[in-house]
Amino acid sequence: MKSLHLLPLLLLIASACDFRPMTDTANVSYVRVYVNDDILNVTTGFYDDSIREETAGAIDVHLLRPDYRRPEILRLGLFNPEDGSLVAERYLRNQGDDEHGHYYDGFIVAEPGTYNLVAYNFGTESVVLDNEYNCYDMFAYTNEIASSIRSKLKSRTKTTPETKAGEMIRYDADNLFVSGAERIVVPRHSHIDTLRTAEGKASFDASSVVKNYYLQIGVIGAEYVASAACLLTGMASSTHLLRPDFERSEETTLYFEMHPGSWPDGYKPGQTNYRCIYTTIGTFGRLPDIQTTLSVTMEFMTTYGTQVDTTFNVSTEFLTEDAIERQWILPDFVIKIPDPPEPTPTEGGGLAPSVDEWGEVHSEFDI
Repeated sequence: MKSLHLLPLLLLIASACDFRPMTDTANVSYVRVYVNDDILNVTTGFYDDSIREETAGAIDVHLLRPDYRRPEILRLGLFNPEDGSLVAERYLRNQGDDEHGHYYDGFIVAEPGTYNLVAYNFGTESVVLDNEYNCYDMFAYTNEIASSIRSKLKSRTKTTPETKAGEMIRYDADNLFVSGAERIVVPRHSHIDTLRTAEGKASFDASSVVKNYYLQIGVIGAEYVASAACLLTGMASSTHLLRPDFERSEETTLYFEMHPGSWPDGYKPGQTNYRCIYTTIGTFGRLPDIQTTLSVTMEFMTTYGTQVDTTFNVSTEFLTEDAIERQWILPDFVIKIPDPPEPTPTEGGGLAPSVDEWGEVHSEFDI
């Protein structure tokens, strides 16, 4: 009996429904973006692979590649080419591989018209995006280092004629993959179409706008080093995305930490107590036609509690073939860390700690 009472209600609901396809394909466009992650000093072209060798059956790794993970998501935006304003956006999560490489793809809804396209990896650890809703003003940068870190930099707390007033010191950058294309046409269509470049190519290419320089410095007395921070001057603080350039970028100093390396005895002729410190730095690039000296400052904390800092000119190193072709900065000198002072005799004895590896450095920074 209850079912008879429900029948009129069901008929009313059915008559009110407008049955139609779940997906309306009008103005829907398929888009595919290939990411080129052949990155110098990160995934390809790493310095001195030849010294990785097996010693007495155990792998003796002297230098390690930086960690690399492909982006999880690409943000895709279509912009009005007249004023640069955002018209449509989509986050591309689906990934795949084919004969052309690794790609991200998905669908975006946009009215017929002409657009500028910008796609980039969303959610990097250190790179910040600003003005994301205008393709002409959109730019990437990294934050200035925390005041708690800056206050510990011995070279920057000195008052000398060489001290720069108002110097910006920023973290180095993660790799930022960007695809920028101008004046792509979305035709009127009633089915799913494919976004194409202005030249008619049915996909877009994204490459990193960050350069990765490999820096290596020889050290004698590295066993006395607990940590080593580095400052590199004369770098660009930002870059635009649609048209990557440094024209409006300010000069900045990059802050990063070095890692301990080791070489077999005899690798450096005449040196048996010789090690290196090294790292790979992510930067938007050296400012073009910069007039100031490019310098590297090393800030060492020793295992016996002393701070040591030293500054050297690397302007000529940036002009070498290694720097231009391979993005390797290899200064031809050695830093000598002073031997620890003789221990002061104490009554009753005590502990004399030794450090075989570098200790961890924990820093707090503002977000």
